[in-house]
Amino acid sequence: MTADGEQTKARLLTEARDLYLEEGFVRFSLREVARRAGVSAAAVYRHYDGKEALLHQVCTEGFRVFFSYLMRALAGKTPRERLMLSARQYLRFALENPRDYRVIFMGAAEDLATLAPAENAHEYAPTFQFLVDRVRECMQEGVLRKGDPMATATLVWANVHGLASLRLSGHLAGAGSDEEFGRFYEGAVERLLAGLAP
Repeated sequence: MTADGEQTKARLLTEARDLYLEEGFVRFSLREVARRAGVSAAAVYRHYDGKEALLHQVCTEGFRVFFSYLMRALAGKTPRERLMLSARQYLRFALENPRDYRVIFMGAAEDLATLAPAENAHEYAPTFQFLVDRVRECMQEGVLRKGDPMATATLVWANVHGLASLRLSGHLAGAGSDEEFGRFYEGAVERLLAGLAP
């Protein structure tokens, strides 16, 4: 694909993401995406079969960026440090990419079922599996008490997701600046992990 084609696809993904957040899935229109991107409706169909395909690619790209943040946690020297870095990178992704975060983690469940159907779940599983792996190695190291790594990872995810989502939706604005909130967030994660210790 030419450089112009890649730039057009990138514009379409950005405009599609933003329009989805403004209008939702039902009112989402490829014609409006084309208008905002400054291309013809026919140009959109050269890249995507329909709105489901375009929005599916929006989700895929969001998860790709998210996974690149999680990978930075592997720089930690111990299992617990890698788990804490994973939590930190989760928040960093949310704060630095709030629109992508809203699409992939705060969209309506029925929309996500359409955009990321079960048969394509393997495309999104790596981000959750990454957390499961961090939890499993903490259990093996004796940092977290033994149990089902998936169940514990779900608990950790619910905690970090809840805090990040409440922050983005403005419900935790009283926690101060993003830096101040980051300290509160890390303290909350630390308390959760302490509660999960042997």
